[in-house]
Formats: sequence, C-alpha cells, structure tokens
Amino acid sequence: MVATFDRSVLRNPRWILALVVALGLAGLFVRLGIWQLDRLDERRASNALIESRMESAPRPLDDLVDEYGSDPSDLIHRTATVRGTFRTDLEFISVGRTFGPAVGTLVLTPLELDDGSLLVVARGLVPPGEAGPPAAGHPPPEGAVTVTGRIDDGEEPLRIGEPDPDGGVLTSLSRVDLDYIDEWIPGDVLDISLLLDEMSPPEPAGQPVRVPPEELSEGSHLGYAIQWFGFAVIAVVGVGFLIYRAGTRPDTVDSESERDSVRVP
Repeated sequence: MVATFDRSVLRNPRWILALVVALGLAGLFVRLGIWQLDRLDERRASNALIESRMESAPRPLDDLVDEYGSDPSDLIHRTATVRGTFRTDLEFISVGRTFGPAVGTLVLTPLELDDGSLLVVARGLVPPGEAGPPAAGHPPPEGAVTVTGRIDDGEEPLRIGEPDPDGGVLTSLSRVDLDYIDEWIPGDVLDISLLLDEMSPPEPAGQPVRVPPEELSEGSHLGYAIQWFGFAVIAVVGVGFLIYRAGTRPDTVDSESERDSVRVP
C-alpha cells in the first residue's frame, strides 16, 4: 500500500505552532551547546596556564613579585621559595579536609618574614582527631627556615561565614579565608598563602602529609555540549515526524488497483 503526504497539514495552526516552538527550542539548545564549548575552551586555556606555572622552576617570592606584581591572580600556582620563622603560637587548623586521596586535619602555620609580615603556610595533613593547635607530634623546625611551595590565594569563605573564634584567638576554621585570618591573627597577613612542598631544615619528626598538586581536568563541558546538540536534533526531528504522521494518508486508488490485480488469474 502506497501512502501520500497531505501538504495541507502544514497550514494547520496547531502544527505551525508546534514547529515554531520546536525550532525555538532547537535554537536555544544549540546556543547552550555552544556556550558549553566556550566554557571548555576557557577551561583548557586555564589548565594550560596552570600547567605552565606549575612546571616553572622555584624562585624567590620577592623575585616573583618584582616580575609579576603582587596581584594573587598573577602569582597563583607558581612555585616560590621563602625564608622566615614559623610562628607556632599563631598556628591553627582546618578539620575534615580532603585533597585527592589524602584526608585529615590541615595544619596552617604562619611564617614570619624578615619585614614582619606573615605568610600562611599549609604544612599538610595530619590524621583526624589529633590534638592541636599546635599539632601535637608535628612541630616545624625552630629558628629560620627556607620553605618551597606552590602559591595559593586561599579559599572562598563559607556563605554563612565563619564564627568568631573563642576568646578572640583563632584556633580552627572551615576554609582558608585569608581575609578572615588577617582579621583574627595579629600582624600583617599576606593575601597569598603557600602549599608547602619542601623545607630546609626539614621537620624534626612527624612530617604532615603534603597537600597534593591540583588535578586538572576538562570537566563535563564536552558531554553537556553533546547533550544540548542532541536535544536540538530530537526537538526538530520529533516534531517533523509527528507532522509527517499527521499528514500521511493511505493512497486508496493504489490499494483498489492492488486488490483487482490479485483477483485476476
């Protein structure tokens, strides 16, 4: 049986509206897919920049500031060496932290520089539940030390904010919010921090587990883009199929001819 398509269905207001809506949705889905591809390009560019900075050789912090300025966004992820003295009397912790496979309590000890300013150094993770601060069994070296690590700009604060420390002395916080730390630690806290990699002289015993380097990925942007493009195809093809189905009619003439041909011997 042969079927024919009745084009008059295309003048039906209901199907005209359905087609317009489908095309509008398809356009929106395509735009969202392109937006995800743009985000993917941004992520790839950001990853390339981070990789280039992380692969650079360690340099004195003062040299990096002289060359790139003091804006944390121009210093982050670069490897710096700094000389100073750890202030264990100002040490604080951040409990329940996870960095890749490493889990525990993050120990943060301000390093006093020659000009008297304080650089927050994330010395690493100790097992959950250990006493501190200062972290029992994990002391830094006494006297002047040279530390090498990755420059960081701290972490985004909690939306609800950190509670005021008991007695006005900072001992624990949820996120490494440098502005909050500067508010509760006496002295001038720099607006960058350091994720410790090496130290000279090394810790006498009980070295905390270092915070591992950031794992770079492209995220799910490509997958989301493919999904949005797929939704656009489904919207157009789906409505097109419904319109074709609504306008398709059996060809009765051909059907009768087929029946007659069957009867004739």
